[in-house]
Amino acid sequence: MAASLIHTLTADPPILVCSSLLLCSLAALLFTYARARRPARGSLPPSPWRLPLIGNLHQLMAVADEGLQALSKKYGPILLMHLGSFPVCVISSGELARKITNTHDAVFSDRASTKASRILFSGENDLLFAPENKFWRLSRKLCVSALLSPTNVQALFYVRDEEVAKLVKLIRANGSVKAIDLSDLLLKLASSIVSRAVLGQTKVSGSAEDDNEVKGKLAIKVAHMISDLFSFEDFIPALSWVDHLTGLNRRLKKTAQEVHAFLDQVIDEHERNQSADDGPDKNDRKCFVNIMLEFQRKGMIGLDNLTRSDIRAIVLDMVLAGVGTTAAALEWTMAELAKNPSIMQKVQEEVRRVVGGKSKIQESDISQMKYLKCVIKEELRIHGPTIVGRKSTSSITIGGFKLPAGVSTWINLWVIHRDPAAWDRPFEFIPERFLDARYNYKGQDHVYFPFGLGRRICPGMEFAMAEVEYGVANLLCWFDWELPDGMRAEELDMRGSTSEPSYKIIPLRLVPVPVSKPASCS
Repeated sequence: MAASLIHTLTADPPILVCSSLLLCSLAALLFTYARARRPARGSLPPSPWRLPLIGNLHQLMAVADEGLQALSKKYGPILLMHLGSFPVCVISSGELARKITNTHDAVFSDRASTKASRILFSGENDLLFAPENKFWRLSRKLCVSALLSPTNVQALFYVRDEEVAKLVKLIRANGSVKAIDLSDLLLKLASSIVSRAVLGQTKVSGSAEDDNEVKGKLAIKVAHMISDLFSFEDFIPALSWVDHLTGLNRRLKKTAQEVHAFLDQVIDEHERNQSADDGPDKNDRKCFVNIMLEFQRKGMIGLDNLTRSDIRAIVLDMVLAGVGTTAAALEWTMAELAKNPSIMQKVQEEVRRVVGGKSKIQESDISQMKYLKCVIKEELRIHGPTIVGRKSTSSITIGGFKLPAGVSTWINLWVIHRDPAAWDRPFEFIPERFLDARYNYKGQDHVYFPFGLGRRICPGMEFAMAEVEYGVANLLCWFDWELPDGMRAEELDMRGSTSEPSYKIIPLRLVPVPVSKPASCS
């Protein structure tokens, strides 16, 4: 090769000129090809290679959040994937996320529905999946101003208090002999609180079981129906017939019929109670169904035309949004504390110092537990929702790329909440970061928004935080927690499921050690 190079350099001028021209032409051709391959401003975002029919689904089958992180590193903060037949734009930048949920919030006001949601919510009148129509705006206003208002969240403290007290009593009965399945208990706690707040305490089940337990099971069943089912129709409409062969369509319709029938019984019972008492519960303990029926009875503008289907849809929205996410937050908070004993000890000392010698935790005590709040914020950063979904109503240019109308957009919170440019040691559980003024976010900043942003922000944020804070405070106040069978903290399995919300793959089992005098630990 060296001899050939020397020959070229010492050859006659015509040969040298021709060689130079050839090299220049080749370089120009490569440059032109590279420019052609680079996405032009206003074009579609870059896309990873995809397989026929399934598109990029295979890249999300294992661990979706880590898969999306790898793709974002390769293709940048905005990329276009194809999940079966449907294009999905993935946003992994806090700055771009804020443009979607704030600057261009009106364009990205819709959400993509699923087969399960379409069957469960007959029609488009619901809060979670419906487009931004008249009913959506009305029901959201109802939630923000009445059902989930700060006043009503505070009024529902008795529900949290009673259900958490039942859990504490149940755990005390276990003693400190064996480990308990805390994941299961916390899921039941979340479902019982939400079902009581939404449905009240009417006796309509006709079952030998406790009525609240029946409603709690219903809440869990509905949550699983939406989050755990894979439908071919949702990704490859040409294969929707497979859902019929697998029996998915039949199971979904049967579940929806059972849920609707049960909710009709609940609403009928509340209507009878209102007629008998000339108004809702005399003790002023109003559940969400009470409030909606009262507004309807009084002819509140817009609400006087609520149909039975509308009320069912709002009730189901509350159940779906409240059970799974809250149960996951409770579970992951306790798992992280078990994984980090020094942090658990620190937050326990705060909780027990605030409670002092009282026999129960008052709601006003929670506001003094600053470090507890930091622990829960950090849990939401690491284990909170991984994807915030939106759907565009018209074509728009974001980050220099043109997105077509109707494209689904995934805001990748998993990456944004772990951005090393925004967070020190982003993969570590460090609640103290929220004591720093730099990280004193309130859910509205572009680097931390576990409850979403813009007009689709979760209206139940205050309700959920009150439930998680009170539940964790009681678990830490009245019990010490040990890992079972001599397990070390670093051996605790922290893998999460691929569902949304994500639960621990291996349920959290801990040994509760009752504490009779928490004040002694201050």
